[in-house]
Amino acid sequence: MCDMIKATKIAISLPTEDLKRIEKIRKELGAQRSALIDTAIRFWLDNRDKDKMIEQYEAGYRHYPEPIDEIKALEELSANAFAEEGWK
Repeated sequence: MCDMIKATKIAISLPTEDLKRIEKIRKELGAQRSALIDTAIRFWLDNRDKDKMIEQYEAGYRHYPEPIDEIKALEELSANAFAEEGWK
């Protein structure tokens, strides 16, 4: 965790087995508990944001799908590219 970022202390409860696993990993990495948990939360938040963007992207394609003629043109271009490379 960067020293310049304002931090707030919180108290949380975890299942004992989860804490044991976290402590084992923390010791292996030589990391502080707060830093390890902060990294895990940031990873989760980043993936959550990416998942939301993927959902929006997919929703856009469901709402405005590519025309069939564009799909067929891309399929033909792909097939030709593979054929030129000897992938028959």
